[in-house]
Formats: sequence, structure tokens, C-alpha cells
Amino acid sequence: MTPRRMHVPPKATRHAFSAALVLIGVLALYNQVLAPHLGYLHAMQRFGAVVDRVAEERDRISSTLDAKVSQWHALQHELTGLDEGVFTADDAKAFVRGLLPLVEETGCVVVLADFAGPGKADRVEEPNQPVVIEASHVNLVVRGQVDTLSLLLQRLGDHRPKIWIDSCQCDFAEGGARQAECSLALTLYAAQDRLEPAGK
Repeated sequence: MTPRRMHVPPKATRHAFSAALVLIGVLALYNQVLAPHLGYLHAMQRFGAVVDRVAEERDRISSTLDAKVSQWHALQHELTGLDEGVFTADDAKAFVRGLLPLVEETGCVVVLADFAGPGKADRVEEPNQPVVIEASHVNLVVRGQVDTLSLLLQRLGDHRPKIWIDSCQCDFAEGGARQAECSLALTLYAAQDRLEPAGK
């Protein structure tokens, strides 16, 4: 038997085989090297869109927060003003008790004192707790030197919580004397925790 001769494929088949090997190598290279990076790039594109949405949401929340903080500061400022203008119930009573000694400390003489007592109690609606503001009126007639009367008015004007001077009428003595008599109408506003039941 004659030995079989090796069959040599035609040239075109060899080129096709080589091209197939190169193609397999390129596909393997693509799968091993390029495909993971392309997947990473696609993920980064999707992640970038999410980051943009998160940044927009953060900016919106930040501007809302800034507005709320500004509102909170305004309310704090308002509350400070309210604290300066409104007595507590106990502080109002203490002030009324100490009013005549305060007048005498300035060198003035009390001619007449009429403590009209509490006025109308108004309910101020608050979301958490109702607050009652009660007005107390005091009518005073005092006599003294112009400088002592001026000192008394300054002390009343500088007092905190605020004392509202509703009216002030001064009658000066005749003949150029520095004596005067002043009629003062004062109002104190006091915050109560709640409305008292009727009949109490």
C-alpha cells in the first residue's frame, strides 16, 4: 500500500483558516479586554445621569432649607420682640406692685394712682397652644421737677418688657417754676398660658 500523500489545502482555504483564527483572537480580546470597559462606560453614563438628578434634588432641598432657616430666624426675631413687649402674668403683677416705689425713686411724688386692672383678654391663636394676651391699665398723676419727670419717663420708656405710655399730659406751674404735674396712662400687656374658665 502506498503511503497516503498529505493533502495540502488550497491557498484560499488557508487564508480563510488564518482569518478565522484572527477573528477568534479579536473576539477573545474584545470579550476579555474591551467589553468590560465598554460596560463600565455605559454604567458611568447612567450613573452620571443619576448624579445630575441627585445634584438637582440637593440644590432644590438646599434652597428650601435656606428659605426655612430664614423664616426661622425671622420668627426668632419676632419672638424676641414679643418677649420685650409682653410681660408674664407674674412679672406684670410685680411691676404694678413696684410702680409707686419706682416713681418715688426718681424724685417724683405720686398724686393719684388708679390701677384699672385687667382689660380685655384676647386669644392669639398659635398652632401648638393658645396664648392669651391681657392688657392692664394704670393711670398715674405725678408731680415733680422737670428733670425728675424726664427721668421717670425715660425709665418707663426703657423698661423691658415694654410699658406702653398711651398718653402723657404735663401741666407746668405758673411763674416759671420748674415744677410740673404729669398725667400718665400706661398699659401693660401680659401673656397668659391659657384662658381662665368663666366664673373663676
